[in-house]
Amino acid sequence: MSRRLNSLIALSALALAAGGGVAQEPGNDAWNERRAALFSKVCMGTAPGYADFAATAREAGLTRQDGVWVAEPEIVVNLVEHDGFCDCIMSVSAPDQAGMVDAIFDRLIADHGEQFTGLPDGLASVAPFRREGVEVVSILEPREYDGTKWLSARTAVVGTCPALEAGQ
Repeated sequence: MSRRLNSLIALSALALAAGGGVAQEPGNDAWNERRAALFSKVCMGTAPGYADFAATAREAGLTRQDGVWVAEPEIVVNLVEHDGFCDCIMSVSAPDQAGMVDAIFDRLIADHGEQFTGLPDGLASVAPFRREGVEVVSILEPREYDGTKWLSARTAVVGTCPALEAGQ
C-alpha cells in the first residue's frame, strides 16, 4: 500500500478520534477486543469475495461517512483495490500495539482457526487463511503518526474488489 494511502487512512482515524468520547479505556483489553471482533467479522468474515461487506459492516455497528465505514470515535474500515489485490483495511488507534496485535490474532484463531494455514506456533503479523478455497492473508502493521500509535489491520485477497451499490 502506498505511503500516501497510509497517511490518508491515519489522518482519517486521527480526525475521527478527536470527534467524540470513548466508552472504553484506550488500549485496555475491552478496547482491543472490540476492535478485534470488528476486524474478524467485517474483514475476515466477508473475505474472500467481500460480497456482504456493506451489510456486515452495517450489522457490526459501522456507519458510512465520507466514503469510509466508521465506528467508535476512531475506527475506520474500507475496501481498497490496489496492485491486483482487494484489501479490507481497518485503521484503529492502538495505544498498546502489541496487545492489539495479540487480540486480533487470538480472535482470528478463535473465529477462523480451522482455516488458518500458518505455522502451528502462530505468526501474528502476517497470517494466511484459506477461505472458500482462496488464500486470505491477514496483515497487522503497527504504525505511528505524529506521536499517536495506531494499527493497520487488513485482509488481502488477489483480485478486484466488488462493485458496491451507490450509498454503500
